[in-house]
Amino acid sequence: MRCQQEWLRLYRRVRSRTRREDADDHLQNALVNYFERPEGSVQHQEAYITRSAINSSLNAIRREQQGYMQASEGFETLLETPDPAPSQEEIYESGQKLAHFRAGCEQLPDRTRQIFLMNRVEKMKYSHIAKSLAISESSVEKHIAKALVFLSTWMDH
Repeated sequence: MRCQQEWLRLYRRVRSRTRREDADDHLQNALVNYFERPEGSVQHQEAYITRSAINSSLNAIRREQQGYMQASEGFETLLETPDPAPSQEEIYESGQKLAHFRAGCEQLPDRTRQIFLMNRVEKMKYSHIAKSLAISESSVEKHIAKALVFLSTWMDH
């Protein structure tokens, strides 16, 4: 019973000075700190526990304020940072360019389109394309060049 009365008295003192709902948490932290100290190292136990609880409360207030400031600064930075995602207009424009490119690919002769796609889409090397189609590497180079020139012109119009 005496212990509960002491706790309540200390709690009221800390609560009246800090005016915070979490006074009991800070009082508990102060008591833990007190009991962790070597015996006899604190001359005025009640004053030590009260001051420790009040300091703990003040530190919590500072952390909350700093956290709030850091969060608000981060929020303003976020507002100023451009969105890396493409806009709706950019997405639409990219879709239109891709459709135009595909239409250009359809205009290529079949063999040139096949070789171009093997190189650019399937990432095959000229030598591998030449072997798989039984043609010379020089022919592969000419087909790729022909496709690039045609598609470059096609995309400009």
